[in-house]
Amino acid sequence: MEMKGQHLIVDAYDCRAELLNNADELKTLMLDTLRELELEILLACFHSFSPQGVTGIIAISTSHFSIHTWPEYGYAAFDLYTCSPQDTWPVLRKFLGKIGAGRATAIEIKRGMERQISPIYSKEPHPRFTDSRRPGNAWDMKILKEIKNGGHHILYQGSSELNDILLVEAKDLRLYLNEEFQFSSLDERHYHEALVLPAMELAKSRKRVLILGGGDGLAVREVIKYHDVSHIDLVEIDPMIIKLAANEPAFVDVNEGSLKDNRLKIHTLDAKLYLMGEMNGYDVIIIDFPDPVDTETSLLYTKELFDQVGRHLNTNGIIVCQSSSPADTPRVYWSIAKTLQAAGFKTEAFYSVVPSFGMWGFHIAQRGNFVKKWPQISVHHEAIEANVEPLFHLPPKFHPPKTGLIINSKNNLKLHELYQQEMGNI
Repeated sequence: MEMKGQHLIVDAYDCRAELLNNADELKTLMLDTLRELELEILLACFHSFSPQGVTGIIAISTSHFSIHTWPEYGYAAFDLYTCSPQDTWPVLRKFLGKIGAGRATAIEIKRGMERQISPIYSKEPHPRFTDSRRPGNAWDMKILKEIKNGGHHILYQGSSELNDILLVEAKDLRLYLNEEFQFSSLDERHYHEALVLPAMELAKSRKRVLILGGGDGLAVREVIKYHDVSHIDLVEIDPMIIKLAANEPAFVDVNEGSLKDNRLKIHTLDAKLYLMGEMNGYDVIIIDFPDPVDTETSLLYTKELFDQVGRHLNTNGIIVCQSSSPADTPRVYWSIAKTLQAAGFKTEAFYSVVPSFGMWGFHIAQRGNFVKKWPQISVHHEAIEANVEPLFHLPPKFHPPKTGLIINSKNNLKLHELYQQEMGNI
């Protein structure tokens, strides 16, 4: 018998405290995870501590799955070791979502004769470390260096007029822009399904869809699942991103060839310029801009821009806007909502847990009031649940701050300053 195995060791932060203190529910979730992997379960032993905390281990025929929790800190340490040949990480990341992990780090150890240690992803929460979403941050640099030196397949490395681009196959497909991690094919669906599917289901009509940003084709992939969509306009400022996403085979595998869909028209220009034009209205407008890290990106989240978006929105139309993290940048997150409201929209906040980035937030907006009955997802989905209602119930600690919110506008362009303050840069 060949001596080898996959050992995944995970630190999960900002988890649901009540779940971390419930041995029976944790046991059920872990058993369900193993059953999804079709691994043979031998025995399970779980113990609750007083006043809080749980430890547990499940023996499987190929090794074990164990956990130890500190509910008072929202922290869980767990590991899964198996000598089964299958990749267990995609299912394990679902387990992270079920326990509500807002942040996590994971290490993969290849056991046996080919022993090798590799980081899978990290969203390191401890304040002595740099946040993993900060452009060109220390953690991204560290992982990037290991990837470049690790014999991984670099599919593209070069520069456009706007970005330094690196597309690499490691355990997954990863895109870096300006040395900042953009997505991993292992878990990007947690983001893109949340960005697109609830809005598409809420829309009274979805014949015409506009996507601002999203040149990777991943949001388009979700939109074209709906057969009643007749036209999509995609506005992406960087033509090189479009070229890679449309032609690089590994990239096309991830976006499922979405950029070749005959309902799609691609516009390679600044979204601000596109919105100044005249066009037929849209039923759904999806805003997938980068975070407001500087003055240029802050201009993408102004009242004036949202006014322009609204000018192209059909009656009863829906807007969805990626809005950064309610955990890491709460004032930015809720200021985007306040700015949408200043442009005349009603808003509803929701979130998804993306293992590579942690808790990620969005806002849905429309001119009328929302009916508080969220629809079921009616198309194929892999990451989020069919019932999206739980995504609209943010934990109380992520509710709007009482102070410090702004309406971002051209005359009061402050969102990027708020972002940098919350990220600890100024």
